[in-house]
Amino acid sequence: MQWSSLLYHLFAIQVGRCSARNDHVKRGSEQNATLYAYGANSSAWPIAYGVNDGLLYIAQNPDNQSADLTPMYWDLPSITDECWIVNGSFVNGTRAGSLYIKPEDDNAIGVMPFARAAAINGTVTGFALFATQLVYNNNTELQAQFWAQATDNDGVYCLVWVEDGGQVESGSFPVVVKGSED
Repeated sequence: MQWSSLLYHLFAIQVGRCSARNDHVKRGSEQNATLYAYGANSSAWPIAYGVNDGLLYIAQNPDNQSADLTPMYWDLPSITDECWIVNGSFVNGTRAGSLYIKPEDDNAIGVMPFARAAAINGTVTGFALFATQLVYNNNTELQAQFWAQATDNDGVYCLVWVEDGGQVESGSFPVVVKGSED
């Protein structure tokens, strides 16, 4: 009986030491981050705001005035946060709005002036970071279906969301969107 008691205490001490050494730190949300697209034709290109239409674009130069683009900073929640709303600000600090998928513009990704999160059966859907990658929670799984769609401006691509089996235009390619604090 004494050996059992002694072994139990030694086991408890060892478990405590192991869990202290293996303490995992979850990646948190990011503030004033830049979103970057990684794909076939865009290796770490920033995502910029289209001044004329409120849509997001992938461009090597996010301050491309001839393409009516301006850079943005983003507040990116983590998938462990309760709020799945990604908010953007212009570089001068003015709030731009929240990230959303715009079905009326062929699922282009845009910014709307107010926060929008849909509650489905008590679960909020929206965008958040999974490690450094931006994902969408559709209430059943995390998805990352971002694509770069060619525009009339050379080297500028519209950021779009392509559903499973969706039509992909010629010149388009899949991208991974990641956030990085500057």
